[in-house]
Amino acid sequence: MKKIFYIATTSILLLLNSCSKWLDVNDNPNAANSTVPTPQQRLPSMLAQFIDGYESAGTRTSFLGQQLAVVNANNNNWNLTRWNSTASSTGWPWQSWYVNTAVNIDPLIESATKVGAYHYIGVAKLIKAWGFGYMADLYGMLPYDEFDKVNNLTPKFDDGEYVYTKILALIDEAILDLSKEQASGAAPLSAGDIFNKGNVQNWLKLAYGLKARFLNHYSKLPTYNAQAVLDALEKAPILNDESTIIQYIDETATTSDQSKASLQWGNTGTSARITQLYYNYITNNYHGAPSGNANVIDPRLNLLIPSSQNPDGSYRQTLFVDMSSDLPKTGPASYVYASATNKFSNKDSVYISMRKEVAANGRVLSTGTWYTEKGGKGLLLTNSEMKFIEAEVRFKKGELGAALTAYQAGIKAHMEIMGVKASDVASYMASSSIVQEAGKLTLSHIMIQKYIALSYSPEQWSDLRRMNYCTDASGNYNESTGIYKGFKRPSHVFATAYPSQTEWPRRFAIPSYEINYNLNQVKAANADADLPTYQNQRIWWDK
Repeated sequence: MKKIFYIATTSILLLLNSCSKWLDVNDNPNAANSTVPTPQQRLPSMLAQFIDGYESAGTRTSFLGQQLAVVNANNNNWNLTRWNSTASSTGWPWQSWYVNTAVNIDPLIESATKVGAYHYIGVAKLIKAWGFGYMADLYGMLPYDEFDKVNNLTPKFDDGEYVYTKILALIDEAILDLSKEQASGAAPLSAGDIFNKGNVQNWLKLAYGLKARFLNHYSKLPTYNAQAVLDALEKAPILNDESTIIQYIDETATTSDQSKASLQWGNTGTSARITQLYYNYITNNYHGAPSGNANVIDPRLNLLIPSSQNPDGSYRQTLFVDMSSDLPKTGPASYVYASATNKFSNKDSVYISMRKEVAANGRVLSTGTWYTEKGGKGLLLTNSEMKFIEAEVRFKKGELGAALTAYQAGIKAHMEIMGVKASDVASYMASSSIVQEAGKLTLSHIMIQKYIALSYSPEQWSDLRRMNYCTDASGNYNESTGIYKGFKRPSHVFATAYPSQTEWPRRFAIPSYEINYNLNQVKAANADADLPTYQNQRIWWDK
């Protein structure tokens, strides 16, 4: 049979000799592989995969950072609230980055280089820098140099400080590529860009914004360069329309396909709950909070905090989980609602789910929140964040007037992004609920407002660590000198990893993939990496 097949094939080749060039093509142009897709075909999927990992990391750090609590089910999210980032709970950001995103970046650059699509090259380099940067912030160490080395299943781990030297250089390269004119015939960036719809200037502003963010992480180190941060901020987003925000489009309550629903709608699920700390920050109920005769309720309150409808049609706001109380040890409990009896299964229904939910009889079980709407938005990098970075830098430089202006601009921008009415924004900005005098502004005021504006962002946890939570120099909780007032160790803290009162979460556990299959390289980078106490070890910029 082989001989007959060979003869038949030879005959066909002779007949099609004039089409030899066509026969030299071994790739099916209608089937995906590593070489056929164009840059504009590659980019949307890569950006979508990046979003998945980035926003999923943000949900996890929101549990660690006490923005979110969870109904007690002894699951991964509950473990995160007790500061135990188990090897399984930290796995998805790792997998989403390495398996779904990072390995596709260099092939995109290669395909874009062939056709002179420099804007695609710039975007790819920027995503590579962003991804490895935030992953280094989370894990402290990770494979960089050898992560995509062919046939190497046990890549070495690189320290985050080294990775930062690489990503900062990549950002500069991305800026140069984004500034070039594309070759004739190269697809416009708009053909594949799901972030900024092809707006190259917004990508450039994103690049400078990321540069400012990463450079500001050096704030504890002698190499910190405040002026370099301010220089980057000058070219970063200054308007809402220049921010990089992903708009999810699955807004239908009954849609069975949730693939386009917002990541926070999916990640918070039905078990996440609001903490007392988060509510206290929004309502200015903390030590040293701004207050006066002209206080105004934050107009973001009902957008950030869910409510539920009472049987009489009125609404009640959720109760909040105090993480330092005994409640997180065993509760709150999950519950179900029965339309037939118009009742909940237990009293913990006062802790309302984050997802918008309407029962079959029309009763609103949860209004949901702005971030957890199915068709919500993901705030990836905004002008609001940039203003808070500026406020921090100016405050530390003693430029209190400029710091106050930036602090107020950061609050205003976040409200505008959330769609708060202009009159409500103006009323709040003129009130005594925010600081109005430069001499009364504190670093705590700046960082707590930034905490609100960075809801569900992994950057929120970077700030918590940089500012040492609410501790004094010895690491003990101190509400007088600490920055994040009221941020205490949870009552159900994972004592094996945090045996001392001075220990706080500093890094994610290394994922199980690496522990199970690459342990030698993991331990070569850090001998304690497979121990629970690895989680309280400070990463390089946190020392």
